[in-house]
Amino acid sequence: MSGIEWRKDLQKAQEEIRGGSRLLLLFFSGGVTDEGSKKLEEETLMDGQVQKLIERECLPMQFHVQKDQEISNRFHVDWTPALIFADENGNEVERFVGYLPPKEFMAQIILSKGLSVFHLGRFAEAKALFEEIIEECPDSELVPEAEYFLGAAKFKESGDTYALGEVCHTLMAKYPDSVWTKRCSVWSHVYTASRKPFEGYYASGSYGSGQY
Repeated sequence: MSGIEWRKDLQKAQEEIRGGSRLLLLFFSGGVTDEGSKKLEEETLMDGQVQKLIERECLPMQFHVQKDQEISNRFHVDWTPALIFADENGNEVERFVGYLPPKEFMAQIILSKGLSVFHLGRFAEAKALFEEIIEECPDSELVPEAEYFLGAAKFKESGDTYALGEVCHTLMAKYPDSVWTKRCSVWSHVYTASRKPFEGYYASGSYGSGQY
């Protein structure tokens, strides 16, 4: 596959990203008998925009689940294609599986990288990535999840609970049927008092603690 420099040595890859903003991206394929991996390799990963995004955000590595059984077992790969984000210590922080065409794949890479750095406590980076999905991929099915975690990242960074109420209001207005709107309904009570209170999804009217 031209355009992407795939690494194989996990220890060297960990050292290469140490202290930087990139994460490891481990791509586990199943070879020619794995139609999802084959289609991902021959179509999506040959796309120039996809290649640029991967190189911007990740250090890419590729493994075959049968030929590289030791590392496949280490990361508990039981379905391919699997794409796993790992930190500089080689620890998994996020994954997604299955074939996606280029546009959807790029949105998933951005979201998964955002979730990864969120889990690592790098909230400013997470916010920037979630905002990128919202602004650059407005039609993506992943936008409600990005909105949800954008609010969570703002809260984690500032401690201001208003960010949680604000994302609830945004999701209710834009994506009333999304599962992410339902999940953030517990935050509605912290939205500004000048707004009409959101009644929530439950007849009891009880609200949660604001935890995500």
